[in-house]
Amino acid sequence: MFNYYIIFCYILVVLNVVTGGNQRECIVERVPNADTVCVCNATYCDDIPPVPAQKVGSVYVFESNKIGYRFKQTEIMFNRDYTTDTFATLKNVSITINKQITYQSINGFGGAFTDSTGQMLKCVNESLADLLIDSYFSSNGIEYSIGRIPIGGTDYSDRPYSYDDTDEDLELKHFELQKEDNEWKIPFIKKALSVSPHKLKLFGSPWSPPSWMKTNHKFNESGSIRGDVGGKYYQSWANYIVKFLDAYKSHDIHLWGITVENEPVMGGLLPKHLFNCLNLTAQQERDFVKNNLGPVLEKSGYGKAQGFQLMIFDDSSNYMQSYLAPILADKEAAKYVSGIAYHWYVNMLYPGGFPDTIFEDIHQKYGQNYFLMNTEACHINGAEEGRWDLAERYANDIIKALNHYVSGWVEWNMALDMRGGPTWPVTYGCGGTVNIDCEKGVAYKQPSFYALGHFSKFIPPNSRRVNHTVDNPVDGLLIVTLVRPDNRTVVVAVNKGNEDIVLNITVSTDKWVSHKIGSHSIQSYIW
Repeated sequence: MFNYYIIFCYILVVLNVVTGGNQRECIVERVPNADTVCVCNATYCDDIPPVPAQKVGSVYVFESNKIGYRFKQTEIMFNRDYTTDTFATLKNVSITINKQITYQSINGFGGAFTDSTGQMLKCVNESLADLLIDSYFSSNGIEYSIGRIPIGGTDYSDRPYSYDDTDEDLELKHFELQKEDNEWKIPFIKKALSVSPHKLKLFGSPWSPPSWMKTNHKFNESGSIRGDVGGKYYQSWANYIVKFLDAYKSHDIHLWGITVENEPVMGGLLPKHLFNCLNLTAQQERDFVKNNLGPVLEKSGYGKAQGFQLMIFDDSSNYMQSYLAPILADKEAAKYVSGIAYHWYVNMLYPGGFPDTIFEDIHQKYGQNYFLMNTEACHINGAEEGRWDLAERYANDIIKALNHYVSGWVEWNMALDMRGGPTWPVTYGCGGTVNIDCEKGVAYKQPSFYALGHFSKFIPPNSRRVNHTVDNPVDGLLIVTLVRPDNRTVVVAVNKGNEDIVLNITVSTDKWVSHKIGSHSIQSYIW
């Protein structure tokens, strides 16, 4: 669709170049019965340059919203009254920041280098693929600092496979990376590493072992590891994971960590599970970590002492408490563990849209010793273009997660086709942050891309959440406050409501700022 609105946006782009502006603006496309997307092609993609230096007393506000703003930048000043007669009719919400009270350190934000992502990036002109990797990882993009790498095939592959499909090859003599790694994952991971201003935290997650290792001899439909827990098949599976780490290291890709297994609970709950899976009970995961995986990781140079992060669970939050208990109560298993991974999928089912009490309980029990990280999220409704409500849903979950001690938040696929695939076992898929039309050679950045950017761009790794209190809270307004390693302060706020709000931020008795946050908008403040 091409209309006068798009022509207007092109004029803005030209004016931006002519007048010396350094931000490439979004080329807007309106989506029927939805909101807007931003269009990228082989020669042009919108970006957001590094946050410029600020003069004393200055606050930058970046805003994205339902009506089409994408990181619109405004500069305001502390202790200056911006209220007007119009503002006087709006609800006022006041927050007071106390940087003396600190909470968790932030690992970062990111997405997954799935086979589907690589396949989509490979189907278009290389320059467009480069622009999209820049959009995610570079200092002119939203600066993802975490990448998840599937260990072998997943549902977001175009076929079921493993790295050793030779029956009973317990010694893994036939282990080798596949075309998916060599053509669709490794090249784009290397590109991301080359453009990122951060030291990317890359972690792996397995979906299914080779089918011959499983009781049902299938990649899908549930099934456990064959034999006794801790036995020869468990040991071969542990060795397989180490071989993956070594294989990627041979390509100069050094992983920061792994999760033990993707969705081990769901792998057992659904006997006819459609896609690659493995059933590991909490007791099986405990013993696998204690007897097989933990020792072989440590022996191979991927131990906790070497800074390698082993994360347990990696499934939906409603099963987390009962699953963690037997693993972390066992000192011989727990000594290998650094973090707790979970997925977001059932969070919206809880009152308030987040399982607050579960996360508070886990923090009280384990928070001093293990970090919490959301390792997968997507909208389970296929590719639904231009929906701002999905962006708000992400922002809602991220703010609530950060305010409940979560240290990082990772989305699922970074690029999908126009139907939310490709996937091998099903005909539909998750909604994505970027959808690619291979025939047209264009990409569409969804509103969710920008929602994630309001966190990943402004909250670099090793930022720390700080305390804030809220006076006159309003339903639908969520806020998180942090201090970055460069000592700049960041406030991210989302207004999901239908009314504009005046947000008053107090930093100290003689330092305050006020600004309007419009309905259905996300703002990042930095000073």
